[in-house]
Amino acid sequence: MHTVGRGHQLSVANPSILVRFAVPGGGGLASRAWKLALAVSVLSGAGCYRATTAPAPAEATGRVVLPPGYDPSRTYPVVEILPPTGNTAEALLQIYLSRVGLGRLYREDPERQIAALLPYLVPDAGADHPTPPVFILASGRGNAADYRTAAAWSRTIARYEQQVRADLRAVAARHRVDTSRFVVAGFSMGGDLAWALTLRNPDLLHGAIVMASRASYRPSDAGAAAPALRRARFFLTMGAADDPTRRRLALAAAALLERLGVAHEFRMIEGAGHEPAPVATFAEALRYVLRRDGGGE
Repeated sequence: MHTVGRGHQLSVANPSILVRFAVPGGGGLASRAWKLALAVSVLSGAGCYRATTAPAPAEATGRVVLPPGYDPSRTYPVVEILPPTGNTAEALLQIYLSRVGLGRLYREDPERQIAALLPYLVPDAGADHPTPPVFILASGRGNAADYRTAAAWSRTIARYEQQVRADLRAVAARHRVDTSRFVVAGFSMGGDLAWALTLRNPDLLHGAIVMASRASYRPSDAGAAAPALRRARFFLTMGAADDPTRRRLALAAAALLERLGVAHEFRMIEGAGHEPAPVATFAEALRYVLRRDGGGE
């Protein structure tokens, strides 16, 4: 489904208007410095190339964050968050903490941050319905050099492909998780990676949340990949005031999924620039991609 807001024209020569983050605590020097640093770190988008190379197998390096009250008798879905350009996976948590007025938790451990965010991300979680996910925060920091050339982007995709496989193997070995609900999520470069990794690994990844990303990776034989991909779900979001090229490519990605018959949702966020989806939309995306086959929770 495509939900498109009013058209916005934006000059890429003036990208400073793309990111708007509200940081609780007023306009003090520390607050202004934090907002400036975060905005600069996430403005760049990722490149648009196919991956062709694979590095040596990786060790699991992501940080596993169990939901509060984790019960080993229950089975949990898994969401791995991938890093945006210029920052770590934890940056997405910090952005969402800011948006719900919990900026005071920026320096806390990810366990406490996710515990504070879960009422917003999984607002109807309870004893029976639905089960909150186990989160993995991928290691590393996104860098513009990761997609400066086609070869660099190929290496980046292959590197994270190996890391995500290792992370998900490790969490499945140590915790009780639902292997039919492994999904990846990210903003900017993290979204580009989530898109590419799910297209390339439908045997392992069963969904992707792709926010403010070009999503321009294409499988060499999309038709052959379609049957496996039909087990996956994609949720794509894009700011209506984001870079026009990024918007065009994201819409093309949604059109590809439509042609392949792959379940997906697309949200054009009215008035938004290059930024993650609103908290409520991210919660909707989580619910959508983690839905069990057949539509159950």
